Amino acid sequence: MRRAISGVLTAIVTPFTAEGALNLPALRQQVQRQLAAGNGIFCGGTNGEFFVLNEEEKIAVARTCVEEAAGRAPVVAHIGEISTRETRRLGQQIARLGVDAVSAITPVVRTLEAGRAD
Repeated sequence: MRRAISGVLTAIVTPFTAEGALNLPALRQQVQRQLAAGNGIFCGGTNGEFFVLNEEEKIAVARTCVEEAAGRAPVVAHIGEISTRETRRLGQQIARLGVDAVSAITPVVRTLEAGRAD
């Protein structure tokens, strides 16, 4: 059963180890803190380093959040990819994990000013 979403959901940070791997125990701790203080879990958003995660890592983040929330609060997972096809495919995989909703923020493209490359 999908849970109703109300109030503000803040995007949680995706933690990494010193070696650059996902730190799932630390992610579980963040979910617990958010459950105690917020209205739900929003994983994989801009603060979640979504664009540097591979598909397996994105799924692991969403799965970990769903498991740790354990039905106590809604979980929203970001699924926006560069292409519509990839966004849809990832969304189908993430939905099977039991998230309550998905977020598909369009990719951000920033152009450089002429003569600036810093």
